[in-house]
Amino acid sequence: MGLFREKRPRVLDGPGAELRLDAGDPEILAAATKVAIVAQYSPDGRVSRSLTEYLREFAENGYACLVISTAPEAAGLAWAVPPPDRVVVMRRANLGYDFGSWSAGLNAFPYLAGLDHVVLTNDSMVGPFAPISSLLVDFEATRADVWAMTDSWQIGHHFQSYFVGFRRGVLAEAPLRSFFRGIRVEPTKMDVVMRYELGLSRACVAGGYAPTCRFRSHDLTPDAVNPTLAAWQPLLRSGFPFVKRTLITAPSTGADTDRIVDVVRATYGQEINEWL
Repeated sequence: MGLFREKRPRVLDGPGAELRLDAGDPEILAAATKVAIVAQYSPDGRVSRSLTEYLREFAENGYACLVISTAPEAAGLAWAVPPPDRVVVMRRANLGYDFGSWSAGLNAFPYLAGLDHVVLTNDSMVGPFAPISSLLVDFEATRADVWAMTDSWQIGHHFQSYFVGFRRGVLAEAPLRSFFRGIRVEPTKMDVVMRYELGLSRACVAGGYAPTCRFRSHDLTPDAVNPTLAAWQPLLRSGFPFVKRTLITAPSTGADTDRIVDVVRATYGQEINEWL
């Protein structure tokens, strides 16, 4: 076991934990009462309209935003428009995927874990094509400890990690603090899904934290597999103003993906290509 773990070093024990400031003032985080920690990646350092508008939505709803980017470009990120106020951008080595970024962010700014409202999210969605204030209100009003945007029964039941909210400082408590401090550098994205996306759900249950979900897969698709891929149309109709980026870059991962442009235009009056 020891040798196996040496081949999968903890993110916090290597260069993946080292953050350098790219934009913003970290004092914004020190004064925060609500925070979104956003894992970002783009191969050329370009920031999409989706991320800019996503951050704007959080900021307008009172959230400070910590963006942790693993983009490989040495220069600063390329924003088409400046990042919104209340946004701090840090850069790190691309190790450990999104869970590595969340681990590094919570390690560098440990007081964030104790806030009453903490969202861990990423830039894997295209959108939001409409305000997300009602979704954030739902999260903030929940009596559950953990609030996820969607759940999935693919591989095993779990809440999907692209948007998970934590209430009442549970991230600072031992079970979840230990989980995020233990994130390791995994060889493949599937290893991350198996160990950490499914593992986070297991850690919450084992820690006694009550979870809830805004868009339940059983309500969206009969087979209850990954709803962001298999049920993207019911999700859009249900008030979920996003489309999974994978549906655009790898259309074979979903059903009727040739209709995405038209459905987004009809539902939200937006041209999806402008958001990529």
